[in-house]
Amino acid sequence: MKNKNNCIFNFSRLLVIVCIFFTVSCKEEAWDDHYDQQDSRLEKNIFTVLSENSEYSIFVTLLEQTGYKSQLQTSQAFTVWAPNNAAFAQVSSAILNDPDALKELIGNHISLFSYNTSSNQETLVKMFNDKYIEFINTSGISTFGGINLATKDILTSNGILHTINEVLEVSPNIWGYLNTNASEYPSLMAFLTQFNETVFDEGGSVKIGTNSLGQSVYDSVFVSSNSYFKTIGDLSSEERRYSFIGLTEQAYTGIYDTFKDYYYYPVADSIKANTDRTIFSNLNFPAVDIDDLNGNLVTTTGNSVNLDPNAITENLALSNGNVFVVDELNYDPKNVIYKEVFYEIENTDRRTIGNATALTVQKRFNRTSSGQFYSVVNLNQNPDAGETNNYFEISFSNVLSASYTLHLKFVPIGASKNTNLKFQLSYTDENKNTIVDDIPSVVINNQEDGEIQIGGTYDIPVFINEQKANSYFVKLKIFVDVSESQLILFDRTFGLDYAKLVPTE
Repeated sequence: MKNKNNCIFNFSRLLVIVCIFFTVSCKEEAWDDHYDQQDSRLEKNIFTVLSENSEYSIFVTLLEQTGYKSQLQTSQAFTVWAPNNAAFAQVSSAILNDPDALKELIGNHISLFSYNTSSNQETLVKMFNDKYIEFINTSGISTFGGINLATKDILTSNGILHTINEVLEVSPNIWGYLNTNASEYPSLMAFLTQFNETVFDEGGSVKIGTNSLGQSVYDSVFVSSNSYFKTIGDLSSEERRYSFIGLTEQAYTGIYDTFKDYYYYPVADSIKANTDRTIFSNLNFPAVDIDDLNGNLVTTTGNSVNLDPNAITENLALSNGNVFVVDELNYDPKNVIYKEVFYEIENTDRRTIGNATALTVQKRFNRTSSGQFYSVVNLNQNPDAGETNNYFEISFSNVLSASYTLHLKFVPIGASKNTNLKFQLSYTDENKNTIVDDIPSVVINNQEDGEIQIGGTYDIPVFINEQKANSYFVKLKIFVDVSESQLILFDRTFGLDYAKLVPTE
């Protein structure tokens, strides 16, 4: 009985082995067929492989027509995302009959270097038309510019071929879109286009020699540019990704009315110029998906703002990012313009001293102070009545027509006694009359290491810009109020880091 069982067991094992043998043999034959197919393609370039498939005959014809055929027959490495014939039925005749537009369209499907689907990643691929297209391979799904691949990873002698069932249209970049649709954004475009310029393109120009002074002479190429892009980021660059707010006239009017009062000035043109500059400097961001708009965004000019997703009426996908079209923009002024105004005391700009011999302000290094520096103020003569050797004065810039309180940051410097200071804040009204607030003496502890509010609330009537020659101003004068007889109680030396105006509204 035992032997019989062994025979049955051995026979079963034999059947399993035979099945495995045939299964493996079949798989090996399948793989051999696969590799035979790949090997034959590896002997042919991308253009030849495409030419042998009638389903892509239109694309092949257009490759010939646009001059890309010769490139795809070279030994360089390429990747092509080839649309089938049916896909071209959706392309307008205007593009097919325009040589420049057609070349840009076909170039939108060809790139240098090899891009396969084996790695799980999202890649921005530079195409022949200098556009960057997103090639995504995640969770087993591969898309090119949002289009699913029909077939993928076909190897050829000079690269990789993928096929798609749609033509990927050429998207304008943000700047191209804004120019094409300028009528929808009149105030925005009136502001930006004033900075348009034509500049020499050294990289695109060809050096043809030198002149008698030894300077290079070029067969010159000039390109259109916009100098304001140095402030907000180059909206025409295909190599950057931005999210830009398409500010309609309705949205512009609303945010203008919110900001303009902070820039009050007797000259109306000045109000508009400053307000517009602030608005249009805070519309651009590093690229962000609309689904991620759940908190503060930081503009390319460094301001933290909140963009309500519900205010976006349209989200336009473009070649270098996207445009959020809005009819309303509810920026909080405190996030954009109405901020603390600092003056670092060690900064000699806009600072004057009553008598540089009698009173000195010396810069010292300290990692705990703002900017890692603070100032030591020392009076070495008696500030008797009528003398002018016991003060220094600073002048604030970029102060809005708004309400502020005044704060000073003191630091301990090892003085043996407290000091006694008095202050004077002065500013001009719209008629250039000087308003002066004399603030009574304040005893400053020699161990003080923090901010102290000085005086009350100040309603600054006119916007003060950064120009030194501006006839409107906000100034703070600080006096060392220690007479000879008071030296037994007070010191004439103290440490001061900064003065600042703090918004109150």
